[in-house]
Amino acid sequence: MSSSPRLTLQLRLEDAVALAFFLLNLLLRIIFRGLEGGNFSPADVLIIIPAVTLLIAKELVHYFFSARPEPAVANQGPWDFARPFWGIIRDWFPFLIILLMYYSLWGDATLLMVTKDRDPILIALDQRIFGFQASIVLQRIISPGLTAWMAFAYFFHIINIPLVACFLYIRRDHARFREMMSGLMVVSFLGLLGYLLVPAIGPMYTLRTQYTVPLHQSMWVFDREVDFMDFARIRRDVFPSMHVAISFLVWLYAYRNSKKLFWILSPFILSLWLSTLYLRYHYLVDVAAGLALAPFCYWLGNRLFRSFGEIPVSITVPRGLAEHLPGFSGPAVEESREVEGRR
Repeated sequence: MSSSPRLTLQLRLEDAVALAFFLLNLLLRIIFRGLEGGNFSPADVLIIIPAVTLLIAKELVHYFFSARPEPAVANQGPWDFARPFWGIIRDWFPFLIILLMYYSLWGDATLLMVTKDRDPILIALDQRIFGFQASIVLQRIISPGLTAWMAFAYFFHIINIPLVACFLYIRRDHARFREMMSGLMVVSFLGLLGYLLVPAIGPMYTLRTQYTVPLHQSMWVFDREVDFMDFARIRRDVFPSMHVAISFLVWLYAYRNSKKLFWILSPFILSLWLSTLYLRYHYLVDVAAGLALAPFCYWLGNRLFRSFGEIPVSITVPRGLAEHLPGFSGPAVEESREVEGRR
């Protein structure tokens, strides 16, 4: 008796890490909603299910592109014309997935496992380890010009990642770009897990009665940048500081691939780290955690990529469908074709 035909997808490590995060997120919602005696609502899967579907659909589309033989230029059809563009989309897809991972924690999702904000613990850690609250001490150097620069440096986080990624994509081997994407997925996974384990809203809210110097500056454009960042962020995204962790990780990839780019980025990266404290988004312990997380994820992401860059995933498909899939072969399909031939 022949076995059922199977379709093999080449799942990238970046997608596997994202799928693991979404499935873990879904499992935690099911478990903790049940423990709370609450109802599992459609809002709980508003991003998770579409994101998982999108990841699977992407690999199915890639299968159809990769399974088709490349024809002569004169015989190219729409699929063949789109092939190189699809490769670019697939390479840069992790950026969209990281955003979906982040926004899957919108609302009260970060309070599922730990139901109370842990700001008092983070404040106590800062006081015990460092002996002060950094955002309060930094009031001594506040000035309109410095506040404008700090606002730009904080916003630079959005520019920094695609800037280095573009450099690697254009100027370095494709594997170097994939390594950075893998590192970004790993640091996002662990950083977002930190948001679930240590939910906190940050010193901007918890220490506001202790601030005596306002963060004013004269350039309205930087106020709009900060307003945009505040609007776009989830409520509890404090520990660890992902601004610090991701920027440090990207900086490490810049150092590995271009010392010149590394030094060009240096003042912006260091200013970004200071801005997380100056603008009162983070405690000092959050920054320390981000600095510790980045090199670990750099090592782990590279190691995982070398071992599991492409993960084959087999899916059973109906025999009738398998016969019509481009490039599909297998014992069951060949046997079916032989039977049809004898008829």
